[in-house]
Parts: sequence; C-alpha cells; structure tokens
Amino acid sequence: FFEDAGPRIRRLKAIASAHQSPELIDDGQQTAPSKRIIAEFPDYGKAKAIIGPQVGKSIGIDAIRSKCPHFHCWVTNLERLSEREAM
Repeated sequence: FFEDAGPRIRRLKAIASAHQSPELIDDGQQTAPSKRIIAEFPDYGKAKAIIGPQVGKSIGIDAIRSKCPHFHCWVTNLERLSEREAM
C-alpha cells in the first residue's frame, strides 16, 4: 500500500509547504487535498474514511488547530456554544 512512499510523500510535503495553511490547498475539485493524496496513493481513495480519522487521531487536535486557523475558529465557536449551554 505504501511501498516506495518517500518520493510521493516528499511531493505532498512540497505542495503543503507551498501554501500558508492546509485549508488553502483546496482550490478546485481536482486539487482538493484528498485528490492530491489519491494521485500519489490511489488506494487511499478506498480507505479515506478509515485512514483520515486515524491520521487525525495520531497527530492530535492541537496540531490540526495550529495548522488550520479556520478549523480552529470553528471549533472555538463550538466550544463557546457548549460553555453557554452548560451555564
């Protein structure tokens, strides 16, 4: 599944490095992050629903929030709503 992954991972890292945030990588249907991953790892398309959450769990919510300001803002708003509900 991930044999000879080094060059493919380097290409994906280069794409990520060229953008200020992972959220800004998505500039069209064929260039969405998942489409770019599938272009390098075709089997990812069938396993995306399993691998995506595993990767998220592995790197942690704090890492995701630090790299994705829009996501961080959205989660912060949800947390505020939750705090208001608890009052």
